[in-house]
Order: sequence, then structure tokens, then C-alpha cells
Amino acid sequence: MNSNPLRDAAAVEQAVSQMASKRPAYSAIIGFYGAVFVAQAHAAESTSPAEIRLDDALLEMKTREGFSLVEPAAFTVDTPAAEKLLSQICGIAMRSGEKLGAAGEALARAMGDGVAMDGLFADVLVDKGRIATLAGAMDVSPQMVSLLLYLAVKPSVEAGARQLAARLTGSREDQSSCPVCGSAPIIGELDAEGQQWIHCGLCWHRWPAKRLACPFCHNRDSSSLEYLYSEDEPEYRVNLCGGCRRYLKVADTRKMDRGFYPPLEQVASLHLDMLAEEKGYRHAVASTIPTAL
Repeated sequence: MNSNPLRDAAAVEQAVSQMASKRPAYSAIIGFYGAVFVAQAHAAESTSPAEIRLDDALLEMKTREGFSLVEPAAFTVDTPAAEKLLSQICGIAMRSGEKLGAAGEALARAMGDGVAMDGLFADVLVDKGRIATLAGAMDVSPQMVSLLLYLAVKPSVEAGARQLAARLTGSREDQSSCPVCGSAPIIGELDAEGQQWIHCGLCWHRWPAKRLACPFCHNRDSSSLEYLYSEDEPEYRVNLCGGCRRYLKVADTRKMDRGFYPPLEQVASLHLDMLAEEKGYRHAVASTIPTAL
């Protein structure tokens, strides 16, 4: 199985269909996120955010010191494309759970009333309080509003990450945060050759990581590195670090009979997050981007 993450809308739609058949217990979550992922893949085909410019001297310094290239606030958003996608996502949300439905209806109403979305899109990347204020005025969950807004800007952020990734040098194999935007990883991947990669929880850039070390604290003491594994789900394992008490889910694409789309794998394996958290481990981005309905 080719482990390069899917981008083509038809391939994403096929992966969603395969996952829905494989995990009927996740029907509500996949019903929402699957439709959103397909809409995002279609939107990405016509999303063109403004170029993110980097000074060559600053780029050289950041590369030399191992810093991320930008902070999340540097990402630009193709506002018309994001607004069009947000309108679709609101419709999907209104057919989903109660909290998502309320947030989707409220955001759709705000757009119809002419509320400017560009500032809210920016707030998803760097919170300035406008989302919470709007959610409070609409009497809906700020977390759900943030989620819908993030899902709408994701194609712009990913496009920016691809542009910036072309300027990365070196392997960045020991980097615990995203080399592009500095955000924490959300899920790992083993490719066809057994190389481990980790995916950013914000811009979804992927970078290589050592298999026998914690990607967060770089602990290599085998006595404090464990993993959870089930023969019923051979494509997944959960790496646990006794040093920093954090965990990372890893999808082994060599054991998959479906296309690999990291965001889909993340939301269709939330039971593994619960299992790790019950054992006292925490996820690096658990409170950053909500994933549960």
C-alpha cells in the first residue's frame, strides 16, 4: 500500500467509504468528518492562499538552530475559498450532533448576516477572543465554532505548509514539533519501508522520526517505552513514553487495506486515545483541535 497521504478527492472519498464499512461503531463521527474531508479535498483544488514570504537570512538561522520556519499566525487564508467551504461544513454540521448542529446553524446565520469571517479564520490560528465572543453572543459552544472554522481554513493552511516545506533543509528527524509551524504532532505513520513519520496537528506537514525514541522528549530508554497493540487492529499501535507520560498513535500502512488519509485515521481511532488516557498518558494536542462529536 502506498503510504503517501491521500489528497485526491475521489481517493479520499473511497478511503472514507472503506473506513465506514470497517468501523460501523464510528458511523456518527465518520458521517460528519468523512463528508468534511471529501469537501476539503474538493476545495483544495481551487484554494490559493497568498504566498508566505521568508527572509533568506532568517530562514538560514532557523534552519541552523532547528527552529520551525513560521508560527501559526503566519499562515494566510484564501478567504473566499474558506467561506465557500465553511458554508458546506455548516450544512454538514447541521445534519450531525446537537452541539455541532447548533454551531453550524449559528455560523451559517452569522455569514448570512454579513459577519466578517476573515478575522475569525485568523483567530483559529492565533486566538484573540473573537471566536469566544461570537459564540457567547450566539449561545453556542466556542469549541464547536472553532472546530468548524478550523476545518474551513485547513486547505489553506495545508497549501501554505506545502509551500514552506519546499524550503526545509535537513531531515529534522529529532524535532519534537512541526518543522514548518511549530505545532505538536497528532498521529504517526509507518510507511512501506518501515520508516516512521509524524504528522502535524495543525498544518498536517509530515516529518521523519526515530522509531525507538519518544518523539516528544527523545527518551530512548527501552524500559520506559511501551506500546499498546491489538491483534484485532494490526494497523494501529499506541506508543507510550514513561518519561514524559505522553503517547502517539501510529498507523502502520503496510497492514492497511485502504488508502491512508491521516485525519481520517485520527478520528476513526479515538478509542485508542481513551485507552491511553485511562492509563494516565496525555496527547500533545488533545486540547488544541477538538476531534469528538
